[in-house]
Amino acid sequence: GGVCGLAGVMLTGQVGAGTPTAGSGLLLNAIAAVVMGGTALSGGVGGPHRTFLGVLVIAILTNGMDVTQVNSFTQDIVKGVVIILAVSLTIDRSKYAFIK
Repeated sequence: GGVCGLAGVMLTGQVGAGTPTAGSGLLLNAIAAVVMGGTALSGGVGGPHRTFLGVLVIAILTNGMDVTQVNSFTQDIVKGVVIILAVSLTIDRSKYAFIK
């Protein structure tokens, strides 16, 4: 909670105004970084070092797509596919009978 508050203060300082939807575009990046770090969305144990590696992967992916001038909507699709792939790799298939 404290780190979220600090991030809000930093974003407000950067933008120069406080709006309730200022960070909504950053949500996909945050989820993608945590999932890429290996933390399961269905509950699990993660770590700050693994999440940091996920942040690096997503940052490199985003910067690479920015440099190659990929459309922002296509970037969101690519990040969504990365999340789906990461979730499918971290799911415990022994818990579900219909997933082999």
